[in-house]
Order: sequence, then structure tokens, then C-alpha cells
Amino acid sequence: MEYTEQEIRTASLDLIESFGELLTWRWEEEKNLMLAEFASGKADRVVAILHQEFSHEWNRKSIKKAPNSIKNELGDYSKLIKDQCIFTCSPKNNEKSVVALLWPWGHGSTLSLRLTLLETPYEYVEPQPSANVISKFFKKVKNAMA
Repeated sequence: MEYTEQEIRTASLDLIESFGELLTWRWEEEKNLMLAEFASGKADRVVAILHQEFSHEWNRKSIKKAPNSIKNELGDYSKLIKDQCIFTCSPKNNEKSVVALLWPWGHGSTLSLRLTLLETPYEYVEPQPSANVISKFFKKVKNAMA
């Protein structure tokens, strides 16, 4: 689903303000997203703010276990490659929630942070390791110590 600049900007206001002067935002017309491009030297500060603001971070591996509603709403944006991340919170009270898409550029010196919205509430429960995985781990540790 596509959203207007006003919808995304309004929903993202608190998040955008949390970055202060760190990021400069513009509307990316071709993709209908808010966009900030920044140097890799700012990445640690940007990611720290994202971790404070969002309850879930998805990467190339973990997105496979993300709720289908996230993958369906984000479409191609949920097809992550190396070092790309998506930050989400489940929408509450019939309101849309902000999604942050963090994309490092190929050369490594610039990153893009895009904002869009998520409409469908989701519930995510962290998968628990199976007893078999845990027992294999302890066997490896025991054998390594022997």
C-alpha cells in the first residue's frame, strides 16, 4: 500500500525529531517514502536511536521468521540482502506504525534510511531453541574441554 508524504511525515514526526540534526529528510517521490541519506560515520548513532524506537529488527536471516503481514505489506522491501535491516513495531489502536528501512550502499560509505507505514497489527514470539540444539551445544563444549 502506498502512503502520502503527509501520512508518513505525520506518523513519523516523533521519530524524525529523535534524530535531530543528525539526519536531513526529504520525500522520495519515486518510492513514496521519507528518505535520509547519511555517511557511515553516523551509523552507530542512527542505529542506537532505531533500537530505542522500535521493538523488532529484521535482517536477511530473521526476516524469514517475521510475521507474514509484515512481509506482505512491505513486498519487495522485505527481500533483504547483506547488511540491510528493517525496524518495526506492531500497529496499535487502529493506527499505522512507522517502519524504518536501513540500506547500506554498495561502496559502504553511505547509508539510506527510509520510512514508511505498517497498517496490519502483528504478534511476534521469539522462537525458542529446541532441546536438541541445546544438548548438541553442551556436547560440543564438553568434547572441546576433553
